[in-house]
Amino acid sequence: MRSLPRHAATLTLLAGLVLAGCGGGDSDDSSGDGGKDAASAAPANGAEPADGDTIKGKGYAFNAPQGWEVPKQEIPGTEQTDTFVADLTDADGFADNINVIRLDPAPIKDLDPLETALIKELEGAGAKDVTAGDRLDVDGDPAVHISSKLTQQGASYLTEQYNPIHDGVSYVVTFSFSTDVSQSDRDETAASVLASWKWAA
Repeated sequence: MRSLPRHAATLTLLAGLVLAGCGGGDSDDSSGDGGKDAASAAPANGAEPADGDTIKGKGYAFNAPQGWEVPKQEIPGTEQTDTFVADLTDADGFADNINVIRLDPAPIKDLDPLETALIKELEGAGAKDVTAGDRLDVDGDPAVHISSKLTQQGASYLTEQYNPIHDGVSYVVTFSFSTDVSQSDRDETAASVLASWKWAA
């Protein structure tokens, strides 16, 4: 079985960088256009689609949660992300965020071995409480779901990582949250964003 590139797990770690210095207010118009056109008319996964700014990546678009933005300045460690958006108004010292990395071609194309590989990579990167959750539909494609807890630079945070494969490309979608965000709130945020997800033609 092929293994995932190390940067797939590494980006999960980097997504958890403490972003207290980001500041809010300005978004990067190259990735988010402020529109609402990614929202699905029919909710997927039983969730209402997020209706914040539309974030456009290579081959896909999604709506961020209300108030989440693309940071104006570069965030060290996110250079390999295709898209990155965060709650820049978060006042607890950790900005909840979403990052997407795109692996073309997908190193693992079957979901069962992909799930096993993701768990192994995250545990190898020092993640704790790594568990597989229910798979969700992402605009017609099932996505592996892995939860974990990570600690970096003395700060702990929680991740919900989803990995759909579309047209031979693997999309690693990682949601990172402060440790005081409940599982139900994490699931609701992730499901709403993924319900808005649209693959580009």
